[in-house]
Amino acid sequence: MKILISHISDDITFFDFTGKKEDFNIPMLSKDVQVDISIYHSGGSYTSSGTIKTGFKLTCDRCLGKYDFDINTSFNVIFTSEEDTVKDDHLMLLSPQDVEINFMPYVRETLILNIPFKKLCSTECKGLCAKCGVNLNYELCSCKREQYDPRWNKLKELKKSLENAEE
Repeated sequence: MKILISHISDDITFFDFTGKKEDFNIPMLSKDVQVDISIYHSGGSYTSSGTIKTGFKLTCDRCLGKYDFDINTSFNVIFTSEEDTVKDDHLMLLSPQDVEINFMPYVRETLILNIPFKKLCSTECKGLCAKCGVNLNYELCSCKREQYDPRWNKLKELKKSLENAEE
């Protein structure tokens, strides 16, 4: 995913790349990565924008089932050789000796940041039974679901006393 600086003009130039999933060193990637980039030269900088399309094979945090998660995200990044302007996450420094721009590290970082923190196969996922381990999305279990928390004892006593007072 490298673009020779000599191939970038003042007009917008388009580049399409397909990166093999193995090249990104992200174990959850399940598809090759399609990257479309538009870039142009302006002054001492190169302004680029693009889209990244791929898919992950994730494990649900609730039910431990595998599911596919596709992403289609966009990015904007400016490559510049002016050191005093590099103060933003979307600004990358180029050295005067650079003859190409390598998008691979930026694309990899964008992919990692797009992996959901809470991985759920669906928002309605019921998870696993805490006692028998059955996946509650597919079957019901016969475990008793009696939830008792001793911290509520005083409120139960108050409720009983109020009910007795009404009688």
